[in-house]
Amino acid sequence: MCGVENGKKSMVNGKVIDAEKTAGDPKPYPPKDDSHVRNDTKIHMLLSAFRDPRCGQTVANSFLRARHPERIYVGIVQQNLPDKDKFDCISVYCALMQREGYTSCPYLENLEIVRVDAKESKGPIWARAIGAVMVKPDHDFCMQVDAHVDFMEHYDVALMKMWAMTENEYGVLSTYVGNVKQDLSKKGHVLIGHPYYEIPFICKTIIGGYGVVRNDQATGAYCLPRPHLSFTWAAGWSFAKCHFERNVPNDPFLEGMFDGEEFSRMIRLWTHGYDVYTPHRPVVFHDYTHGRVWQQGRESTWNGNPPGLSYALERYWSLVDKPGAQKVELGAYGLGAQRSIDQYIDFAGIDPRTSKFLNNDKCGKLKYISFKEDLTKIHATMPTYPTNLPGNLSKAHLEPPPNIEDKYVSYAHEMITIEKDQEPPISHERQKEEFGSPPKALWSDLTRKVSEERTKRRQRKQHIQHQSSDHSNIKNENSTGIKGHGDTVTLTEIILAVILTCGVFYVGKELYYTLMETKKDD
Repeated sequence: MCGVENGKKSMVNGKVIDAEKTAGDPKPYPPKDDSHVRNDTKIHMLLSAFRDPRCGQTVANSFLRARHPERIYVGIVQQNLPDKDKFDCISVYCALMQREGYTSCPYLENLEIVRVDAKESKGPIWARAIGAVMVKPDHDFCMQVDAHVDFMEHYDVALMKMWAMTENEYGVLSTYVGNVKQDLSKKGHVLIGHPYYEIPFICKTIIGGYGVVRNDQATGAYCLPRPHLSFTWAAGWSFAKCHFERNVPNDPFLEGMFDGEEFSRMIRLWTHGYDVYTPHRPVVFHDYTHGRVWQQGRESTWNGNPPGLSYALERYWSLVDKPGAQKVELGAYGLGAQRSIDQYIDFAGIDPRTSKFLNNDKCGKLKYISFKEDLTKIHATMPTYPTNLPGNLSKAHLEPPPNIEDKYVSYAHEMITIEKDQEPPISHERQKEEFGSPPKALWSDLTRKVSEERTKRRQRKQHIQHQSSDHSNIKNENSTGIKGHGDTVTLTEIILAVILTCGVFYVGKELYYTLMETKKDD
């Protein structure tokens, strides 16, 4: 077991590490607000799909697995061949939700989609860059994932809590993800790595295509008590405050690049003052299955040699300051001013200028590198997309979903039918107990404060409603001209009272005249 006397120690890459913080070490800038403990905080998921019907199942999973699905927003970049791909991400999603018992397609107002002809596709970075246009100013957290993933049950709460455990406003959770086929149950419970909570940890880079830096395969980490500082970023799972997407957007000019995608963004985010942390628990799970009938001819058709590839490589080498490389104006897609490339070399043991991996003993032993904070980054806006936006941007609730062939709904659903029926050896509830918590000031204290504020708002609302009801009663009473002991007097009662009063007056008058006539006779 982890975290007990004589239990398994925290390990990365087969070596015991000191996962506890050391007094006197520099500390990151803590979270600026309480958005990570609020149930209405908006989470935007960036999703790009290349001729993949599983996109619809991924969108369905994002709502079905969430604790608070109403706060999930999804921006989809769909690259299909209209004459061959008789499916649509939104349409498949709606059909799948009907299978789940919904009579209408839910959460459509939370979905946007850019539909692009796949013949115009220029690679994964290019597609992810398009998705940034759907990140709204009021979106708080942003998560980038692939188009064929599933999630742990109540992943939205788990990610908020995990992010707070970094104690870093500029923290980014990222690593390679598990396999839906063996690591996640149909109920969304995590099956992998028990009882030591194994998690993929990227410890090394290698030289990839065209000589650029790319991540190596992941090794394993065990018994991490909290997210752990890393020197690599993974495109298949990234979670951070949305100002990360606004300050370090994907570069749409890196056309045709696959190798170099992750490292180029890593060096940019790190020099902008962001820090990557390997999550201490798996939350996102990928469908790695290949060879299905519908996948034939669909998975690699963008892997040509697009005209923009040479320019993309020029941009990459200019970004990493390769000696002798032609300098290119990178604009919003360049390095930050908070840290330098030389500092990254010392931090990570990787020299991006030469693509060499210098030190393989850094993994799991990294120390936070401080910088001078630029608070304008918190309120940054998304850069304008630099060219005409490819495809057509649509809001899902404003148009009917396109017609599709039913077989693609089953193809999409197959992704989760391969998940196991079994339950983990450590129950889901026990896993939540052993998940850990952020410091009180960043979690329990804030949670209590938010709860108290919610109670006060509810009481104020009830008080206002009570006052409004009293005012309505008074208005009704005043309309009759009579106010009596808090009861409303009707018009009929007033008329009867007037008639009775007149009758009494008339009888009295007759008695008076009768009495006077009697006196005269005497």
